[in-house]
Amino acid sequence: MCFMNNKRYLCLRDSTLFSGLSMEFFKQVCWVANKQQYKKGQVLFQQGEAADSVYVIKEGCFKLLRMTEDGNETILQIVGPGEMLGETALFRQDAIQLATAISLEEAKVCSIDRCTFEKLVKREPELALEIIRNLNDRLYHVWEKVSDENRQPTKEKILGLMIRLAREHGEVCADGTRITIALTQQEIAALVGASRVMVSQSIRELTAKNYLCREKRYYILRNRCF
Repeated sequence: MCFMNNKRYLCLRDSTLFSGLSMEFFKQVCWVANKQQYKKGQVLFQQGEAADSVYVIKEGCFKLLRMTEDGNETILQIVGPGEMLGETALFRQDAIQLATAISLEEAKVCSIDRCTFEKLVKREPELALEIIRNLNDRLYHVWEKVSDENRQPTKEKILGLMIRLAREHGEVCADGTRITIALTQQEIAALVGASRVMVSQSIRELTAKNYLCREKRYYILRNRCF
């Protein structure tokens, strides 16, 4: 079989994490990867469990969430194709998952054993730099989320969230930009740090003012928002 038709190669080739690697080194990464499929709502990993793998998303999206001591759920971020999960546990002695990852739709990922991946990172500076950039982006999203939750009304937080999701997971349609992730109002509430009641009210207001509309399970962001 031609290497470029190999399932592991097809799973990893579109990730920017590996775009700067030589083909020879990239082949080594592919040979140690395992392709997996997940159904909607399936847990990829659980907060607090041992972090024994890193994951690169080929298809689908996952929500990263943390549970507080009082049982409340906060969604830290939504990640999609080409992005990595589990990298926060790299090179840590207490290698545990800091959040739970749950698929929002049917998904395909490639997993790599954490210890094996750490050895690859030590051998390839370009890969190490991409991991640092990835962690930096993750940290930026978290800080942005915390900042928005502290200073913005719910309606503005939801609109900001929809604009970001449209840029990251959107496709152009006749009415604007369709967000290709089916989110419930409870998930939106967990993303913006608000109650579901406030989210419902804010979405009605944004719809009435023609910022948003709904098409079956998906939200559409009107062009006026860009």
